[in-house]
Amino acid sequence: MHILFWILFIGFCIQAGSLVISFLVSEFVNPDAAQNLYMGMNLAALKKYSEAHYISIVSFYVYFVAVKACMAYLVIQIFRKIDMEAPFSAEVAVLITKISHLALGAGVVGLLATRYSKWLMKSDAVETLTWPGGEFLLLAGIIFIIAQVFQRGTDIQAENDLTV
Repeated sequence: MHILFWILFIGFCIQAGSLVISFLVSEFVNPDAAQNLYMGMNLAALKKYSEAHYISIVSFYVYFVAVKACMAYLVIQIFRKIDMEAPFSAEVAVLITKISHLALGAGVVGLLATRYSKWLMKSDAVETLTWPGGEFLLLAGIIFIIAQVFQRGTDIQAENDLTV
């Protein structure tokens, strides 16, 4: 799993970098590059409609990939800090809580991005865009519950360590 999350982390970093580079190319070098921004993503109509909206939508895409990369990195940190002899530790509980906070923030941003995209679709500036708001909120809830259980396990483990 440790190697898998390193691969995911590197992949998400590459994806975020590719998005940023292709966006910069579409902005400063070749405006027609918005037709094939990244992996077939066509935002040329949105770019013609409004430069500010184009920048906003691309920023949302970069944000979500960056959040996935951060979450993968935090999981890597969990693997580095966890001790299988005594798995419950305050450091690991904090990392799990950070992952749930990241997912919650991404869920809220996803819901805002969905509303924003629906508003843009009314003006025929973009086609259907889907954002992972609900998925991130579900993930945040599940990970938050795991973080609470892990925190309780940390408390019980610390209590047992004090018992002679």
